Amino acid sequence: MKTNIINDFLIFVIEEYKYLENKNAKDTIEIFTNNLVFDYVMKHYDILHTMGGRAIIDDINLFIKNHKN
Repeated sequence: MKTNIINDFLIFVIEEYKYLENKNAKDTIEIFTNNLVFDYVMKHYDILHTMGGRAIIDDINLFIKNHKN
């Protein structure tokens, strides 16, 4: 059951990222894959799912920035 919830949340995060960062699906998936964002979101689901869409994307952008350094 929790796997389905997390999968639904991942879809929400992808769609929110696309919208807020003005990216297409291909670019979003590439960014998330290259920066281990899927792993990050699954690991921190319990915290992230309590946040609003903009806060989630801000957190992911911070994660990506730190991941690249």
